[in-house]
Amino acid sequence: MMEVVDSAKESVAEALTFENMYFALLGAAEDFRISKNPDIRKSIHCLEAILTLNPPARVEVRTRFQIAQLMWLHTKNIDHARDHLKKALSKVKDLTSMEELKLEITSLLASVYMAKHKNNEAVKLLNNTIELAINYQFWYCQMCFQLAKANMDLGKISAAVTTLAAGAEYAGRINAQNTRLLFSLSQAMALLVQRNFDVADVILKEVGAILENAEQSGLALTSTEILSLKVFHHILQVSEYIWQGLIKSARQSLKQLHSCYKQLTQLDANNVASTNNTAEMFHWMNTQQLFLLVYVVSVMHALQQGYTDKAESYAKKALHLIDKQRTYNNDSLLSSYQIILLEQLVLTHLLKGSTSGAIKELQKCTAVYQKHHHTLKHHRASLHTALGLYAMALPDSLDNALAQFNAALKYTAEPEQVAFIKLNSAIVHIKQDLPPEQLNSLLESIEPGKMPNKCHSLKASSYCIQGLAALVEGRMKDAKSKLRETLVMANKADLNKLTSCAFVLLGDIFLKMDNNRDAIEMVRSAHDIANRIPDVGLQVWSAQLLSSLYEKTGDAVRAEEYETVRQKISQTTSTDVELTVNSTEHCLLQWLDSEFPPSSMSMV
Repeated sequence: MMEVVDSAKESVAEALTFENMYFALLGAAEDFRISKNPDIRKSIHCLEAILTLNPPARVEVRTRFQIAQLMWLHTKNIDHARDHLKKALSKVKDLTSMEELKLEITSLLASVYMAKHKNNEAVKLLNNTIELAINYQFWYCQMCFQLAKANMDLGKISAAVTTLAAGAEYAGRINAQNTRLLFSLSQAMALLVQRNFDVADVILKEVGAILENAEQSGLALTSTEILSLKVFHHILQVSEYIWQGLIKSARQSLKQLHSCYKQLTQLDANNVASTNNTAEMFHWMNTQQLFLLVYVVSVMHALQQGYTDKAESYAKKALHLIDKQRTYNNDSLLSSYQIILLEQLVLTHLLKGSTSGAIKELQKCTAVYQKHHHTLKHHRASLHTALGLYAMALPDSLDNALAQFNAALKYTAEPEQVAFIKLNSAIVHIKQDLPPEQLNSLLESIEPGKMPNKCHSLKASSYCIQGLAALVEGRMKDAKSKLRETLVMANKADLNKLTSCAFVLLGDIFLKMDNNRDAIEMVRSAHDIANRIPDVGLQVWSAQLLSSLYEKTGDAVRAEEYETVRQKISQTTSTDVELTVNSTEHCLLQWLDSEFPPSSMSMV
């Protein structure tokens, strides 16, 4: 009997000793975490010390989860975070009344897998757990968003759409209106990526109508939530128009986007949802992230209009903000924004005749690609395409341009991107006067009817290049027909560069047909547009034609005037090209098959 009593006393003493040590270490860990100058390393060490005490399973699970959280949020040791989470998950399965902690551990482990680009593991983990979460509103919605993202990253768009639709239905059933609309807009975004414009349109119209009447209908959303959702909605609308090349149609949505974002930034920070519904604790992006995305779509819209100065201004402001955020945030989203903006800057420099500026931005692009190749590998086709466009702007570099376009085609299957690359390859073929059978085969593959569905700008570009080919081959009637169709489509969508190109080519046709009056009218229109947007290549081309036309009609003064314009621009661009081809960055044209660009280009 005494032995039993002594054993019981020892157990109580051990329990008290462990309890004292546990709370002491836990308190120290928290003090280190929340102190004025937090010491996360020491906080983690205190928690790790608890694990050496052979704690009960419940304590071990919570402690490992706490360690993983600190490592995830404050360190780069996400491999160690993953190991702690896996051990915690293996133990929590056998414990009762800890379902919510299991969901929390699962969600964080899925985030770790996705950060390590192991999306298949994340999908498997979430699919095995999501049904358990259905009675926990926050965690079910959280896992739906995570599962959709993991599938999107794997390119499984249909699976992502299905998950987001289920999330929207669930959120509506539990009356989480903000989250329901977030799910619906996210579903529309996935459908746009899938280029399923018809279904995306239905969702966008439905959500747009709800948001416009939110206050009148008594929808339980704060001003911040309504404006955040409107910004998301307008970004998707503008993006859809840009993808379809309907730039004029995007103008009103872009104006509304800027207005909503401005209102959002002026709201009181305390204007947040006051609800006990845990399923309403979601938002799409924070204000800084939204700011960058607003600029990204604004740059793309301005550039498709041909307004290079506006596009350059927007891009530089956004890149400056990214540089500031880099000091405390180095996530992959910033890198994605950065490379998209740099690619747009490359195009603005090329349009403005600065090949030296273009190659410097390309060097920055490849440096970002090399540093973040796991998350940005889908940009490689765009980089090779941009290098091809750069080579087209140089004398005697058409072979390099074609090599870069062919390299780009190896890294993309997106219909719009493939079509854009082939359209530019066709221009190279025409300039190089390659064998007719090669050109004809390429032209057949980029006929207007074979352009990606609903992509207005690519179809208009196809008509323009088909018209150029007909002009070169002397098929004037066919050329005029194709170029007039180009003008109709380009004017309809505010595609100013394409409009200017069509005017120049029509002017060239009329010049060859000795119709000088119409030729001058066409080319002067092209020259005016080229000056307004501005586009140096079109300025030189149209000035040269105008000089020839005025000389032919006996107007020596105007002929000399436009010849002076042509010479001045040509001299400036020639000087710039000389600097470019002698720069170290120029060796980027050698990058075709290797995983990374030349080593000398590896640093920004």
